[in-house]
Amino acid sequence: MNNIKFTILPHGYIENDKGWNVGMFNPGSIDNKQPSSEWIRVPSFSVLIKHSKAGWILYDTGSHPDDIDGRRPKNIRKMFPLYAKRNQFLDKQLKRLGLSPEDINHLIISHMHWDHAGGLSFFSNTEAGQNIYVSREDFALGLVETHRSQDNFGGGGYLKDNFEISGLDFQFIDTDQEFCSGIEIIKLGGHTPGILGLVIHLSEQTYIFTSDAVYLQENYGPPIKKPGILYDSLGFEQSVKKIKRLERTYNAKVIFAHDYEQFNSLKTAPEFYK
Repeated sequence: MNNIKFTILPHGYIENDKGWNVGMFNPGSIDNKQPSSEWIRVPSFSVLIKHSKAGWILYDTGSHPDDIDGRRPKNIRKMFPLYAKRNQFLDKQLKRLGLSPEDINHLIISHMHWDHAGGLSFFSNTEAGQNIYVSREDFALGLVETHRSQDNFGGGGYLKDNFEISGLDFQFIDTDQEFCSGIEIIKLGGHTPGILGLVIHLSEQTYIFTSDAVYLQENYGPPIKKPGILYDSLGFEQSVKKIKRLERTYNAKVIFAHDYEQFNSLKTAPEFYK
């Protein structure tokens, strides 16, 4: 039997209008023709897994340190400000655990948006940098969006810089599959054409990481509530149904991508789930 454990690495937080996460969460009415918006805080994190045979596996990388100020356009930084201390970025979080990017064996990137793939810059010419697993559809969209733009920001959340890091090699995932014994990659839609979710089977509990296929418990329902940022509404609903089916099958705990209330209830590094 494989021995698996994982820990959650916090990478600060983002603030934004809740309407991006839950569309029409506070609609107007004849009694309230100008409803107020709500400014919320959402976490940013990655998942570090130790597998007895596959070694160290990292799911997502968080942001790049320059994403706070500089890499993203000013208007985007105002709409989605990132708050993180330098020691909260991936390289420093690994160092806290006695690790470095050179110690990681595999990278699974849920999708190529700046707050999930910015830390790829730490993996140039490393073992993990030669073993990066991404969704083909998401990578293709990001590549097109960024490289038809003259700016670094290609729209939708993709940054050209993250596609042009030297010393990296990407492997494309097209279908659900067992990554290694006890760890499954699942394809999810909605937020982009293809999100890679993760299912981790520990000895007594299964965990499902949705990434941005489902932002919040409020999106997951019941009832299901679509987010404001959405590539494919039908894909979103199908993803929620798929996750719910897996949750029932495995009696799993579902971990959402940007739910601050849930995040505050989770154990984070240096504590591991075993």
